[in-house]
Amino acid sequence: MGVQPPNFSWVLPGRLAGLALPRLPAHYQFLLDLGVRHLVSLTERGPPHSDSCPGLTLHRLRIPDFCPPAPDQIDRFVQIVDEANARGEERGLAAGDAIAEIRRLRPGSIETYEQEKAVFQFYQRTK
Repeated sequence: MGVQPPNFSWVLPGRLAGLALPRLPAHYQFLLDLGVRHLVSLTERGPPHSDSCPGLTLHRLRIPDFCPPAPDQIDRFVQIVDEANARGEERGLAAGDAIAEIRRLRPGSIETYEQEKAVFQFYQRTK
């Protein structure tokens, strides 16, 4: 039986969620029970027990704490989400609106100016 991982919440219900580092096998089972099939880890060290749930594909993007992702890491994340959603809907929000929305849905997101800047730079590259 699954146990909800810390700080879990949907960003796009049934399609994209955010969470803190899963630490128990039951956290992975919770995700699997909700239909989650891909987990993108942004931490330098991999999540513990990630091999406990073969139905969940782990993708590693190693980003140091409080640092922004590199442009190629952002591109890789978007590619993973796009492929998982079979080129599903894109919100198409401007950078500032996207930051405001993710902070509304997941307070505390995007912690530093450099991380904010990375969002604006990504938006400029995709226009």
